[in-house]
Amino acid sequence: METLDRAINDYAAGVFLRYFRQGTLAGAESPHLDHARDLDLLRAHWALSEPVRTFLSYVLTHRHEAQSLLQFVKRTDDAVARGRIDARGTMLARRISGHPSLVVYEEPVRSFNTGPNQVVAWVVQTASTYAARLFAVQPTGSAYAGLVEETMTDVTAVKRLDALREVLKSVSVHRRPGPGALRDAARSRRMIYRLAIAAYDTLARIEAGDEEALRSVLQSTLIGPLEQWRRFELAVGLGIGEALAAETGEPINLALLGKTSGAPVISCGRYDIFWQGGGGLFTAPALEPSEERLEAALAAYGMNLAADRPDLVITDRLAGQAKGIVEVKYLAGDTANARFREAAGQIVRYARGYAPEAGIDNLIRASLVALNRSAPALLDESAAAPHAVDFEGLTDGRLRLWVRERLLAPPA
Repeated sequence: METLDRAINDYAAGVFLRYFRQGTLAGAESPHLDHARDLDLLRAHWALSEPVRTFLSYVLTHRHEAQSLLQFVKRTDDAVARGRIDARGTMLARRISGHPSLVVYEEPVRSFNTGPNQVVAWVVQTASTYAARLFAVQPTGSAYAGLVEETMTDVTAVKRLDALREVLKSVSVHRRPGPGALRDAARSRRMIYRLAIAAYDTLARIEAGDEEALRSVLQSTLIGPLEQWRRFELAVGLGIGEALAAETGEPINLALLGKTSGAPVISCGRYDIFWQGGGGLFTAPALEPSEERLEAALAAYGMNLAADRPDLVITDRLAGQAKGIVEVKYLAGDTANARFREAAGQIVRYARGYAPEAGIDNLIRASLVALNRSAPALLDESAAAPHAVDFEGLTDGRLRLWVRERLLAPPA
């Protein structure tokens, strides 16, 4: 089971990058990502990662070493200050010389725009930029917020150090260190340079798609839902989105989870996938006799009928209708058959609220039951029954086959 859980976490990594709700560390051993789509978020995760945090912590605990990066020369000039102004020296110089615009200042001889110092400054500035971007999209209650705040606190403290406060303002985050600066930092025996180049190299490897670098960063930063069954639901949603993209040729868009309530979590062309919400298309059907009796029994206790909802709903945005209902079941103690019966019953019940009477059978046929393992085999393809798939079916072609032959197929 642990191996399967790790595989689910890896498969849903692209969604977890955007999971800005309460959660816990999920990690990833072989993350399933779209490098071009996820790159900016991966850079943000780099800003929270161990190499960056170790570098920032070292700078803060060895402030004397950061101060020694600069060598200052006292200079006097007319109305120009290329460094920190010496207020006392300026006042004395003006009184002695009678020159009203004379300025005495300490000019840094070693610049942060060249050499190994540039690597230090660039890592600090880049980590600050990407951590701030990630923090800006965090809603209240996001588990990522704590990680981001810790990094932001360290970055802010480093940027306030006397040795770095002024010079960092002149460093452009878009101007990367050149080969010479990187080579000098890598060859240096000073720990501050060695940690800076380690953080820089980690980012460069992430940008190149290096699997080991991605694994090392995401193991300490990737957060997913608290419950494994929720993680599996998101993995199934991602699998459906990717199958839709493969069948329609349209790009897939993953939403930030937690920013907007009731919005689709995944979109592909005209199709939206809603998680724990119906996209506003559900109309409560008339109660059946057994439901009426249950409603009356609960009313005697001041209770209402439970208003449950599908795990996933695929909708056609242009047609304004539901295309398929997905029930996801994570097997822990029950048998696969028991959970499948439960899911099939839910789909039949939900279908009454998503389709008119004449279209209920077609909607059920276009629906899906996803189990993490041991999905039953469908014996009668012509029956008004949902399709079944397990986790392996997300990657071996069975899910895409369901999308092609049932979800996107015209009604019978």
